[in-house]
Amino acid sequence: MKFKVSPNVYSEEMSEKAFSRTLRRIALKRPVTGLFVVTEPIMNTGIMEIYDYNELLQPYYRKNKSTLNILGIAKSRESAKTLVCDIIDDAYRELGGPKIKELFGLSG
Repeated sequence: MKFKVSPNVYSEEMSEKAFSRTLRRIALKRPVTGLFVVTEPIMNTGIMEIYDYNELLQPYYRKNKSTLNILGIAKSRESAKTLVCDIIDDAYRELGGPKIKELFGLSG
């Protein structure tokens, strides 16, 4: 599975250095302790999903040839849930509905 981090990815408060280091580790598919990612749904059921990033490095996901769009990055599952709420709030405010793909400029 390929990872594509959205250019306007949502993240919790972290330093610029820590953020760029995290993005680099994701690009290299390196394990990151305590990292949760908000993604598009893998099986196209639902709006978004939250994964422990290291789970996505397991062989089951590595064999999948699709691209996974990362929409948010957080250090805990609770922070990831907050990011999901923020993304949905922004989608409703800007687009009038739960149009997550349009919010991130992804093809629908």
